[in-house]
Amino acid sequence: MTALSYDDIVWACTNLCDLIEFENEALSRHDTVTVRELGANKTALARIYEQSIAPMSDDPALAEALEPEQREELMALGRRLEALVKENAMRLKAEMEAAQMLMDAVISAVKNQSSTTTHYGRSGAFAGQSAGEPNSLAFNKTL
Repeated sequence: MTALSYDDIVWACTNLCDLIEFENEALSRHDTVTVRELGANKTALARIYEQSIAPMSDDPALAEALEPEQREELMALGRRLEALVKENAMRLKAEMEAAQMLMDAVISAVKNQSSTTTHYGRSGAFAGQSAGEPNSLAFNKTL
């Protein structure tokens, strides 16, 4: 493993951690605009990280060529990334579930509102009226 690939791993992991940390803060504020804007950068950094770590994943013996301080730094970065990714997944899931609950509530309210609307049926009588509600009548003043 060359020093360049070690530097690439550190750069990619550090920047990915920083971005995910920023995204987690945006998620905690329910700032979906910022989260959406970070998506492309997050994907690109994750791809760079994956490509930079791939040689070590394919050949774990490459890690043995690193200095002990380098291995320790990579392990610390890996632990930080793992913790941030877990938090990120939890926050994203919660945000999606909250959005789904809101949509379900809106849909339910619309269905309830439309099912209790009073209107005239084919026979000219009131239709669609909830039990116990008084009749209402509207007329066109231009008649």
